[in-house]
Amino acid sequence: MKARWLWLSLLLCITACKTTHTQDASLYSRIGGKEVLYKISAQTLDIVATNPATKRSFDGIKMPALKQSLADFLCVKTGGDCVYEGETMKNSHADLHITTAEFELMVQALRDTLDANHIGTREKNELLKILAPMKRDVVAK
Repeated sequence: MKARWLWLSLLLCITACKTTHTQDASLYSRIGGKEVLYKISAQTLDIVATNPATKRSFDGIKMPALKQSLADFLCVKTGGDCVYEGETMKNSHADLHITTAEFELMVQALRDTLDANHIGTREKNELLKILAPMKRDVVAK
C-alpha cells in the first residue's frame, strides 16, 4: 500500500511540474529559419526578375543584396531574430510604379516558391496574411 501511495505521489509531483500550456513555435521556426527564408526570397526574386511582365522593376538592382534584404525582412516579419535595415515598403517601391497586376504576379511567384519548398498550408497562409496589407505601400496609386 505504501508503494502505491509513493508512486501516486511521484506521479502527482511530475504532473504538477509539467507546463500547463504550450506556445506554438514562431512562424519563423515553422518555416525553417534563415536558410529557408533566404532560399524562398532568392527563388521568388529570380522568378519575378526574369518574368517579362515584372522584370522592369529589377533593372539595375543588385540582386544579391535584394535577396538578402528580403530574407531579413521576412525573418523579422515571421518572428525571427534578424535585423532588417532596408527601407520601408512605401519608400523602396515609390519610384517603381508597380501595378496591381505586377504585385499579383509577385504574390503568385511567392506562392509557387512556398509550394516548391514544401511549406505547409498553415505557414503559407500566415505569411501571406502578414504580407497582404503591404499591397497599399507597394502598388502605385
